[in-house]
Amino acid sequence: MNSAIGVVELRSISKGYETADHMLKTSPVFVHHMKPICPGKFLIIMSGDTADVEEAMNAAKTAAGEFRISDFTLHGVHPDLVDGLKKRYSPQPVDAIGIVETSTVSSGMYALNEALKQCNIYVKRMNLGMAIGGKFLAAFTGRVSDVEQGMKMFVSSMDEKRIVHHTVLRSPAEEMKQHFK
Repeated sequence: MNSAIGVVELRSISKGYETADHMLKTSPVFVHHMKPICPGKFLIIMSGDTADVEEAMNAAKTAAGEFRISDFTLHGVHPDLVDGLKKRYSPQPVDAIGIVETSTVSSGMYALNEALKQCNIYVKRMNLGMAIGGKFLAAFTGRVSDVEQGMKMFVSSMDEKRIVHHTVLRSPAEEMKQHFK
């Protein structure tokens, strides 16, 4: 099975539910998130076989129409990204910490997937827009050089205007390590 993730962000909650219903009637995908993420925005994240996700995404784009903010499909998804969607994070000890914040969930997920594929880093946290104004927030760990390279890959994988802030904590305080444990 060739796995993929599809993400659709909309600027209407009711249109989001309507879009999700249309998408689910079109193709057999697994829905990770189907909910409002901040006032007036709605997020749908699905995974499955590449062909099924593509079919569902086409249906979602058509159904969402002018209410669609952004969307994307990731092919060959890194397993840590899927685990993060399920709130299962790496048991890897915390060394350096990379923290990124983007203005949209879809742009952040895309860039994190690229960084995970290219660098030896591990996801420690992901917040998919809930209670943070529809933004994406992620923290990852690894050796200092790996986290720095992961951050470079993350930043280069997306439109700079979508990055709210990014940082690498090279020698985090013990309390920070415990927070991201």
